[in-house]
Amino acid sequence: MNAFVKMDTGFQVRILIFLALVVGLAVTVPGFLSIANASSIIENVGLIGLIGAGIMLTMIVGQLDLAVASVAAVAAIIALSLAGTSLALGIVVALLTAGLYGASVGYVINRTGVNSLVLTVCMLIGVRGLALVMTPERPAILPFDMFWISDGLVAQWGPLTLLGVICLVVIGLVGVALRYTKLGLSMYAVGGNLDRARGSGISTARVYMVAFAGSAMLGASAGILAALRSGSASGLGFESFLLAGITVAVVGGIPLEGGRGTVINVLLGALIIRLISSAVALGGIPGSFESIAIGGILLAMLLLDYWLGKRRQARATPLRAGLQHATTTNSNGG
Repeated sequence: MNAFVKMDTGFQVRILIFLALVVGLAVTVPGFLSIANASSIIENVGLIGLIGAGIMLTMIVGQLDLAVASVAAVAAIIALSLAGTSLALGIVVALLTAGLYGASVGYVINRTGVNSLVLTVCMLIGVRGLALVMTPERPAILPFDMFWISDGLVAQWGPLTLLGVICLVVIGLVGVALRYTKLGLSMYAVGGNLDRARGSGISTARVYMVAFAGSAMLGASAGILAALRSGSASGLGFESFLLAGITVAVVGGIPLEGGRGTVINVLLGALIIRLISSAVALGGIPGSFESIAIGGILLAMLLLDYWLGKRRQARATPLRAGLQHATTTNSNGG
């Protein structure tokens, strides 16, 4: 209970929403508490959590990557196209390509100061075009003798699947890197105050390159896993990834202004979104109501964060004024 009280107000509200959804759906929706449904929720939380974690990296440094879905498509196509020769080789090539692409985007942003929204929208369109060129007539297909991989990824171990476990482990590693490495802490410093970070000697070029490379590689990982699960990948098969990733990040409480946020926020946002999706699927509700519900929660979280930000600012203003007055008094010998 003490841990809950010490939490940020925004995070407390999100926890309460999550618990209310779990209890409400458990009581009203038949089959919600089944092992199969729990497995589906965890698996999809992991998958969209990968996308959200990547977008979170760019949000922490005060930027935003809008090309993640296109990168996921190209990476999935590369992996499946090379699977006939070596699936491991295809995955490595896809991830390295995504990483190099992301690092290049981060370098350009740091070097030129171009707005990341504008640049990544351009890359979204261009990379999507590349994905369509790579699969002009039919999608890339996993070789038939490798479909055991698809079956293995979704085989249930109680409420878990291998796909879900892989996603959650990768997300956990991202969280550890952010929390316990110098580079991870530097990302928070850059997002919190860019000028102060530069003044302290932090290499903003390296921070931006790592943030966008991480976003691209996590998006590529999600694309590859989704393609292996379904057995195919096309240029238009991953368009929902971008919206899902941004939604889970914002619903989870990652601020748009940068400097804050953890993978816990992403996972909480993903859980809230997947609970709504599960309720719609099990209840036979039209999908349009899912969009309305998710849009409503997204808007509510944005307004909540705006209000909390204003409240923090109002509390900080008198404190700053008091410190300034004390400094002035001391300097005058008062």
